[in-house]
Parts: sequence; C-alpha cells; structure tokens
Amino acid sequence: MHNRHVRELKVLYDSLFLDALQAFPTLQVEFERDLARLVRLVDARGIHAYCVDLPAVGKHFDKCLSLGQYRPSGLPLTKRYTNGVVIPKFLRGLYLLIFDELGHLKEDYNIEAIFFMRQICYMAKKVEISCSDEAVEQEVQQFFDTDASLPEPEGFWDTVAPTTSDITNVYKGFSFSMRYCEKLGALDPALSEVTSVFMTNMDIVSRLIMGTLGSYDPKRYSFRHGPGAIAEVTGPKNKYCWTNWSDRLEACYPIADYGFHSWSAWAGLVGEDDVFVDSQEPSSRLVAVPKTFTKPRLIAAEPSEHQWCQQNVWHYFCTRASQSWISEFVLFRDQTKNQALCRRASIDGKLATIDLSEASDRVTCHLVGQWARSNPSLLKALQSTRTRSVSQKLNSRVPESILLRKFSTMGSACTFPVESLLFLTIAIAAVLSKRKLEANIRNIISLRDEVAVFGDDIVIPTDSRLLFTQALEVLDFKVNDHKSFWTGGFRESCGLDAFRGVEVTPVYWKGPCGRDPESIVRTVEVSNNFYKKWLLNCSLYLASTIKNVYIPVVDIDSGVCGLSSFVTPALGSFRNRYNESLHRVEVLVPVVKTTQTKDPITDDSALLQYFTETPDPSTPWKGGVIMQRPRVRIRSGWVPIEEVVR
Repeated sequence: MHNRHVRELKVLYDSLFLDALQAFPTLQVEFERDLARLVRLVDARGIHAYCVDLPAVGKHFDKCLSLGQYRPSGLPLTKRYTNGVVIPKFLRGLYLLIFDELGHLKEDYNIEAIFFMRQICYMAKKVEISCSDEAVEQEVQQFFDTDASLPEPEGFWDTVAPTTSDITNVYKGFSFSMRYCEKLGALDPALSEVTSVFMTNMDIVSRLIMGTLGSYDPKRYSFRHGPGAIAEVTGPKNKYCWTNWSDRLEACYPIADYGFHSWSAWAGLVGEDDVFVDSQEPSSRLVAVPKTFTKPRLIAAEPSEHQWCQQNVWHYFCTRASQSWISEFVLFRDQTKNQALCRRASIDGKLATIDLSEASDRVTCHLVGQWARSNPSLLKALQSTRTRSVSQKLNSRVPESILLRKFSTMGSACTFPVESLLFLTIAIAAVLSKRKLEANIRNIISLRDEVAVFGDDIVIPTDSRLLFTQALEVLDFKVNDHKSFWTGGFRESCGLDAFRGVEVTPVYWKGPCGRDPESIVRTVEVSNNFYKKWLLNCSLYLASTIKNVYIPVVDIDSGVCGLSSFVTPALGSFRNRYNESLHRVEVLVPVVKTTQTKDPITDDSALLQYFTETPDPSTPWKGGVIMQRPRVRIRSGWVPIEEVVR
C-alpha cells in the first residue's frame, strides 16, 4: 500500500515542481536539484519523507515566518548551503525569495514563493493512510497517561440523582478553588494580582454565559442519534431499542418520557428483557480512526442511550447560543468568524491564534463544575449523560477499562460545545482582566471583533495572550506552541493559513485514485482544489488517474461532480434534452448518490425512529437498522443546465 502512495507522490511532486517552474522560470536548475534531493531522501526513508519530514520542515518554516528570521533546525532537508549562509540547500531558490542569506525576512519577500514553500512541504501531510500498530498503541498510552495526570472527579459526578445543594456544596466558584489557587501561587509573583482578578472574572463571565443560555429543559429540544458508532456492538444494531438505560440517566431523563414515542409503548415493554433501567452503567469503547501517517485519532464510541441524550444537550447549546450574544464569538457550525479574524490578524498583528494539544482530553470535571455551577439544570444533565468509563482493546499494555477523570472524550456530543464555551469564557475573562475592564455584557460584546472560538481554535488579542496561555495551564490545558502564532505576519486558524493578509493555505493530497466511487469523488475534489490554486499540472495529473469513469468539465462554481474550469464549457460537449414536464434544458452528467441498506424493524420502535427523523411526507421513507456504511455510487443523471454552466 505504501509503495503505491510513494509512486503516486513522486509523479505528483514532479507536477508540482513544473507548476513552480512556471511561476519562477529562472529557478529551473535549482528545482532540478531540489527534486533530485527529495528523490534520494524518499529512496532512503520511503513515505516517511513525504508525510513526516516535509511537514516538519513546513512547521519550522511557519515559525520562522512568524519570527521574521530563518533559524537552522537540524531537520532532514535543511542542511545549510554554506557555513556562512543559514539558508538550506533544499529549496534554496525559494528561500532566497523570502529571506536573505543571513535569514532575515526580506522587505520585498515574494508571497508566491511562500505559498509554494508551504505547498511543497505540506502536500502529503493529510494522506489518508492507516498508521502502524505501534503508533496506535503509543497514542492509546498517551490517552491513558493524560487522563491519569488530571484530578479525580468530585463525588458529585458519581451521584445517581444530584440535587442543587450537592452542586453548591462542592462548587463555590473559581476564586475559591483550592486546586487553582495553589497553581496560581506557583506563577510569577508579578502576575499574582492580575491572575486573582482573572479568577474573579471567570466566575462573573461564567454566570453571564450560563444566564444567557438559560435553564435546560429536555422537553424543549430534540433527541436523536449521532452518525457514529455506538459502544455496545461493532456491527448493525437497532439504536431505538434500549438495553441499558442507567439509573443516573433515568434521574434526569425518565425513559418513559424520552425513550419511547408514547407512554403506552413504554408500558407495554415494562418487565421485558429487551428494555430496562439498570444501575450498571455502560462504558464507551475506544476506537482508532485514521488521522495522519504518524498517529491515529482516538474517538470513544458512546453507549446508544447516552448518545441519544447527549444529542439533546447539543441541540440546547446550538439553539440557545445562536439566539444570543454568544453567537458573536462562537458559531458551532461555521468557521468563517475565526478565518476572517485570522486573516486580519496576519495584517495588523493585533490578534493571536492559539491552538491546544489534547484539548478535549484535558477538560476536567472540576473545571466544568465550577463553570456551570450557576445553571444547575444544565450541570445535572452534563453529569447524567457523562460516560464515566472507557474500555479498549488497542493496547495490551494498558488496562482494558478505566474510570475516566476527564469530563468526556471525543465521541460525546457534549464535548465540542462545552469546550468551545469554556475557552470563550477563559478568553473573555483574560482580556477583561488584562485591560482592567469591568466584567459586564457591554464590555464583553465590545470584544466581538477580537475574540472568536471554534473548538480548540482560538483567536484572542495579542496583548492578552500571555495571561490567557498561563490561565490555560492553571486550568490543566496545554498550549500547542507549534501551531500558535502571535508575532510577525503569519497566522492559522480553522483551516485558513494567511501571511500579511494573503491566503497561503496549501492543497492536501489524500491518496491515490482507485476504482471505488469514494476514491473517485475524492480525487475529483482534490484535483479541483489544485486547479483553483492555479496548480494546473497537479490538477491535470490527478484528473488523468481517474479511469473507467467519464468526468465532465464543468463551470468553476458548479455544484455538479466534474472537473472545474474557469472557462465556461460549451453546451455541445454535453448530451442535452429539453424536459417538457419541467420546462427546462437538462444535461446528462455523473451524479453522486449515497445509498444505505436497512433491515426493517419489526417492533414499534420504528415509530420512534419516524418521529425522530421527521422525514418529508412527500419523500419515500423506510425505517430500519442500517446494515452497512453509506455506499457512494456514481450514476448518469439529468440535471438542469444551470447547475453545470453558470
């Protein structure tokens, strides 16, 4: 498998250097030498050179851009040109269009050279390829080590039916947290005054956010299942048939009210073996999915009952946040706010982009308790839907099951909204404390053009960065310095990379094109991404790897599966017809369709599925258990000409 990836990448890099040569024709000799050096490294190190070595060079290059100074790193492909010149031999021609021989950023730097530097380094960074078993085991070990480093949850998180007094007795606010006060005492004494103010502001901002979100009532929000796997089985299962609705879940979400379409359906199954409330709580199941060549992404498949109720909490967060001032800072389904501020920050340098390491794995129960203490109904729901243990069979050297110390794992529907709003609280409290502003709604809203959060991607004013990062460490988080930028003209956030206002985001190659429809659709998409960046040789090569399927050339803004073109394609290149029923001209093009096989449900849980999915009455609907992953098919179909030729 790796050999084919290497062969494809060698040809793709040939095409990329041809595109670079068209942009910089005077560097032909340099590019020939660079390509020869890269081939030698690949021959020695294999795909590791593309997926690990080059991205490492790219990360170092980004840091040098932000510092305005190139510094030797000792990484592969970075050997100095001479002892008196810090610029590397590899890609020397491009480096010298950006830095001088001593490494200083030029005033007349070439922005296109910066783009090509990053494109060459990062093109294979996100190759969709399974990593080794050793890498999976190492990541699982890190998962367990990180969890063990966190404080144990308070007894509140083990209570079956906690009361409001249970919350107020345990969580009295950030200013009164012994854990945080002790960690604050270890900081620089010069910062003690501002950090104590920060903790007070954390309490105030938390109360304002909780008050804005309002009381949580499950009846007002939607229950549903997520698209991912569940913990109970690795194959098909009727997710609408409950097998372990725990006592803790029952205390907040009575199964008769929230687990059936009607009370009569619940009453008819009381005492049956296939549905019960049990004190034995289910565990989540750790799953490794591809992320990069060096390590996987670990996701915990949640128990179906927990997943069902977590989605209700997720709907609450989305609804309440979008209807309030919180949407000025956090948009759970939209990254454009972060991207716009990222681009602006690369121009004026007034904002920093912060990224965290293992963010979701470091959200502690203590932090969530202090943060949500003023909203008891929400905190009880977070406590009830939290899966307390996780099991795994990926690493035999660590326990098969542990009680989690972290609040939740990736896989829980509560993780993303909770961590986003937590980081928003910390960011706002840090800025208000640094600027000595009163913590009130008016001053908070005044920061809407300076603060934005999407998961662990955070934009914050540069003047408050130091306090913010120190506060994160006090609260048990870890800043990723390699992906955080606050100096110079380079910034990155939510998939946008910018240098002094110009986007320099590279195109990522995902893998070779096969015969399966998913691979073909992916290759078309990546080919179009190269085309939109004017990397025409790369785009043409990828298009040439698509075999046995006709993929038409379509307008650049078309939503149809096809190869994008800035030149409007001629209508005569398509088979067309006039649809007399719809009174429109249509063309025959490949249409991507997704199908799933369902096994019919024989009991009345199908009715709960119908009310949950709420299908369009005019569209055929079939309930049942999904028997396999969605299958992508490419079939010819008639579409309006406006969808192809704009």
